[in-house]
Amino acid sequence: MINYHFHDEHSSDGARPLVEHCEAARRAGILEICVTNHVEALREDGSWVVDFEEAVRRFERVLESVVRARSRFPELTIRFGAEFAYRPEWTDPLDRLAESLPFDFILGSLHDVDGIDVSGPNASEFFRDRPLEAAYGRYFEALHELVEWGTFDAVAHFDLVKRYGHRAYGEFAPSSLEAPIRSVLAGMGRAGIGIEVNTSGCAQWPRAPYPDESILTWAREEGVPFLTLGSDSHAPEHFTQGITDGSAHASRAGWDRLTIFEARRPIGTIPLQPNETQPGGDR
Repeated sequence: MINYHFHDEHSSDGARPLVEHCEAARRAGILEICVTNHVEALREDGSWVVDFEEAVRRFERVLESVVRARSRFPELTIRFGAEFAYRPEWTDPLDRLAESLPFDFILGSLHDVDGIDVSGPNASEFFRDRPLEAAYGRYFEALHELVEWGTFDAVAHFDLVKRYGHRAYGEFAPSSLEAPIRSVLAGMGRAGIGIEVNTSGCAQWPRAPYPDESILTWAREEGVPFLTLGSDSHAPEHFTQGITDGSAHASRAGWDRLTIFEARRPIGTIPLQPNETQPGGDR
């Protein structure tokens, strides 16, 4: 099994050194991990900023910690990654960062839409006075913009907007938004961008992995080329949150393999269910 999405002390919202997360992986029998810290940094006034020079210095320290951890945990494959959160004004420094450091894997994510963090405590501002179709439609339009930008390998927590959207509109129903969702997925297929099963939703609403099972099914139908799996944890004690549920969730949607990366290139796949054995060159 893998965990290709977690944050350590080098994320503003993460905690504790990488080695403690590696210990959690080893205890759980996870064989490959990728640390994906946020590039944006939290300022004292509560706002987030992407500062290229600061990010380079910080991610150089992350890389140093990865190299040290590889020596300490030879049985564990440890990849160097990042989470690139999309805002139009952040794309230039993120493009430069992707070219400046030897990342193995980069997630692309959408937290902010029109200046509002739809996944944070003030998310209600995004939904206020908007009908469901307008709010969710704008979110998936912005997700399409993320995909068109494309300086990353897989989309993280595809339908994150439902985390707080359910408070305004009730349970999220992808079938009512199938056309815009499929449009985003088709764009991902054309661009060779994968999709992540993010299991942080198992520990918060919607009490299930992101994205919805139907979206994972549509992703296969629209040609999304690969799947990854991550807990999106921010502390070692949460490292494996929902991983088993996420694996079963993806399996029900028809996926059977997880893709692994090195130097921003897919280098093979592993079975989604650890007890599977399949012939061929994949590990």
